[in-house]
Amino acid sequence: MVQATKKATTELLTGNAAVATAAKLARPQVIPAYPITPQTLIVETISAMIARGEFDCDFVNVESEHSAMAAAIGASLGGVRTFTATSAHGLLYMGELVWWAGVTRVPIVMPVVNRSLNPWNIWPDHQDSMTFRDAGWIQFYAKNNQEVLDLTLCAFKIAEHHKVWMPVMICLDGFILSHTSAQVEIPAQEEVDEFLPAFTPLVMLDPDDPFSHGSLTDSEGIWELRMSLIDGFNNARVIIPKVFQEYYERFGRLSKDMIEIVGEINNAMVAIIAIGTLGEEAEQSLEVLSKKNIKAVVIRPRVIRPFPKKELIAALKKVPKVLVIDRSVSFGNAGQLAIEIQAELYANKVDIEFHQIIRGLGGKDVTYMDIVNDVEKIM
Repeated sequence: MVQATKKATTELLTGNAAVATAAKLARPQVIPAYPITPQTLIVETISAMIARGEFDCDFVNVESEHSAMAAAIGASLGGVRTFTATSAHGLLYMGELVWWAGVTRVPIVMPVVNRSLNPWNIWPDHQDSMTFRDAGWIQFYAKNNQEVLDLTLCAFKIAEHHKVWMPVMICLDGFILSHTSAQVEIPAQEEVDEFLPAFTPLVMLDPDDPFSHGSLTDSEGIWELRMSLIDGFNNARVIIPKVFQEYYERFGRLSKDMIEIVGEINNAMVAIIAIGTLGEEAEQSLEVLSKKNIKAVVIRPRVIRPFPKKELIAALKKVPKVLVIDRSVSFGNAGQLAIEIQAELYANKVDIEFHQIIRGLGGKDVTYMDIVNDVEKIM
């Protein structure tokens, strides 16, 4: 591990403040934004930073989330680094243009502060972002406030890589992270500037050299765009671990893997798989399970799109049982993460005892003892 050479600082930050701090360090040039609970403090904090002259950026006050994404697409195609943020119903409202940004490969970075959808509820689950997992966006899920900052900085570099050139969502659980304070190490601006170079547009609209981008498209054009997007995700599978590894070597956090494994997997009796804060909560269950003579390991995907199928299969081949804990559900089927893992296990002929459970919908509390009890039931 190579430690950062410039002096970092440590501050007590909410998850929202960690996002705003990372955005400032990344030096976006345009931020169109519309507030929605529990994301509001991200854009409020950024607006205050800009008003104080702490970084040079055009902050665009728009009338809706739909307009926020429209402005972000226009700014990105205009040749500048672009950032916005949203949550839940705001994500649904901008949904048409979320798809537009994804399938036409526009490198926007957008944190999504996870919040339950209808009926009206402000508490967290993953139904909002999981609804858009097939909209052409790379998706990260953070377990704590430090990872929120780290993944946001990585998101810009990954989105803007010329072989990727795709939008990225950084998903963080509402209130559990967004409004809860924790110590966060903030890298020096000089170090971030070395890690994340200035934005260099791959595609740029120019009135002196006009062309259309993402307009009415025939079947052949749609096919070409979809195949291009598949290529982009295949490239992202290669680029994401490289960027994570570079970040690790510079700042000592993250690693090259798209999944995190906590515990000794080679002797484990059961693997627990969960994303976001449920993944970190599962880590707290390991000590209790050990005292009950249950050797467990936690596997936490920090990337959901592209889906880390090879990493998950390699890990699950080493354990006899797995419990997948979802904070979202595909109605009429099962938990959304469980469905995808089960499909990969079948495709790769992995013989493993498979269990799944849905927890925490609508912000219902999930503790490490709940997870201990879940594991005991399947043992």
